[in-house]
Amino acid sequence: MREKQAHAPRFLDDDPRDPAAIARRIALFDQRLRRRSLLGGTFGLAGLMASGGRDLRFGSVATAAPRSQDVALPDDAAPPEQQVYVVPNRPNLDKTPDFYESVYERLSDGASDLFSEPLVRFSRDFEIIPAGALEWSGNEEGTVWTFKLDPELMWSDGTPVTANDRVTTFRYGADPAHAWDFTWYFQGVLKGWDEAIAGEIPLEELGVRQGADEYELIIETQAPAPYLPAMLLYSSTLSAAALAEHGPLYNSRPETSVTSGPMRLAEWLVDQRVVYEKNPDYTGKLAVPVNKVVIKLADVGTWFIMYQNDEIDYMQDPAPADLLIAQAEFPDQIYSSVGDFRTYYLFFDVTQPPFDSLEVRQAFSHAVDRDAIKQQILGPAGVPAYSWLAPGFPAANGEALSDIQNFDPAKGKELLAAAGFADPASFPKQVLQVRSPNPLTGAVSQAVAGMLRSNLGIEVEVQDVDQDSFMDALTAKPTEVLFGWVDYGMDFLDPFNMLSVWLSGGRHSWANPEFDQLVKDAASFTGDPAERTTMFRDAERILVEDVPGVFIFHGTPVQFVKPWVKGAALEPDANGITSIHWPGYSAGSTVPAELYIGSDAPVGRGDS
Repeated sequence: MREKQAHAPRFLDDDPRDPAAIARRIALFDQRLRRRSLLGGTFGLAGLMASGGRDLRFGSVATAAPRSQDVALPDDAAPPEQQVYVVPNRPNLDKTPDFYESVYERLSDGASDLFSEPLVRFSRDFEIIPAGALEWSGNEEGTVWTFKLDPELMWSDGTPVTANDRVTTFRYGADPAHAWDFTWYFQGVLKGWDEAIAGEIPLEELGVRQGADEYELIIETQAPAPYLPAMLLYSSTLSAAALAEHGPLYNSRPETSVTSGPMRLAEWLVDQRVVYEKNPDYTGKLAVPVNKVVIKLADVGTWFIMYQNDEIDYMQDPAPADLLIAQAEFPDQIYSSVGDFRTYYLFFDVTQPPFDSLEVRQAFSHAVDRDAIKQQILGPAGVPAYSWLAPGFPAANGEALSDIQNFDPAKGKELLAAAGFADPASFPKQVLQVRSPNPLTGAVSQAVAGMLRSNLGIEVEVQDVDQDSFMDALTAKPTEVLFGWVDYGMDFLDPFNMLSVWLSGGRHSWANPEFDQLVKDAASFTGDPAERTTMFRDAERILVEDVPGVFIFHGTPVQFVKPWVKGAALEPDANGITSIHWPGYSAGSTVPAELYIGSDAPVGRGDS
């Protein structure tokens, strides 16, 4: 790695050290970027309700896309041997490439989940389309779902991908001996899942089984689940034979790796790099131009230097200072999108004083100037949040809810006084625990703490906490986090996914029976999608009004993408959004088929 060159942001006549000048520059750049890529079209996504979209409506059948293994490179593409895509990943998250082995310790930054086909995947227009399943349908009650599997999908050991592989994978996820770190995802959804992970029933009684033949998969749910096909974006499968022969980490060693996805493992140097190469035995529907993916394992703080030195082709979530440099030096390489519709927020343990008082929680919600945070810190990386569901997400209703948690410090002081704290000095000192902040979220959480101090007169200290310690404390029963900062983004495109975070007994201590009932009723509702949307919006209003959380901003993540990375993946989608769409370079997305390396790419990238 070459040493980083000294860079000074070129802001015309502005003094780059002047915070006001920096804020102006961010605002001007944000306006230009919005015109190019961001929110102009995302509101159209509200029509893509998982139960109301064409392919996900109850009883519907999704047709397969044409299969093509021949990849004709465009005229401006680099030759096949130089079709190398280089991305970074954090070195502490390199245990496995397999989703069903570990979600939170797998390779997931830049490129992920390429060793098998999920049942469905995202198109560039946020549609659920066929992947490992060619079609699907539900019974009249919406509780039994039949997936017709692609009979042409093959493992690299020469065996077909069958329902047995998928049943084995789901059972492995539910096995209490495995202690999978994502078991919560199917809790309350799959029949028998809750009992299986608790060790109360044998895994054979899980509601996932082979159907009429080895290419038919049956999945049963605990209640009507019109959202299930969307949820199965997370259904990458393990090879049952390889799992039995080599154990759960078989895909972390080239000599034992078995793949049915577009890539296979070529090299794994712990804490250095991981190399994927195109799987010559792939029989799926993604025609992938790139022949090699190099994942460089490096601390997040070094990614921008690597990007500047042309050592990586892509990075996301730059620090605010690095974004300013990028805006000045290579603005055409900056993209912004809706990402996974993530919301960043403060939360409280509402069972403990002082946050058992609604007035206190309301006071905090009125003390944060989100517009100032947007202008001075976020720029194109986020938009102010006054509600839980981000703009463009199905059932989002932020504009109608925006006056509930609006910035009004005078009202905040009144509410604090009404709660018994007319003298702010009498309010107990608070420690705001922040989960594993990056430079951007660290800056925002510090700004929020400063606003609470200046606008309410209370003392707030910010404490950064590593991911594991934070989540262990948060999810302890009772929770061990009184006052915290965290974020959450979708796993599938349905309001149930996002709103379920706030259900009683889940991540947070807040419990509201009316909210619970509305969310659960809406989740299982198979009637008019408009009525379902209204139910979800009624539930979100309860959430915003009761203030178990103060919603600060919705992430619109910034990406840096080198100009030699080309293809439809970086063209405007049907909603007018231009970026590499979530979930990124993954078999859960069409991105791998829509991205290639141009002839202007430096030769030798990824060699070391």
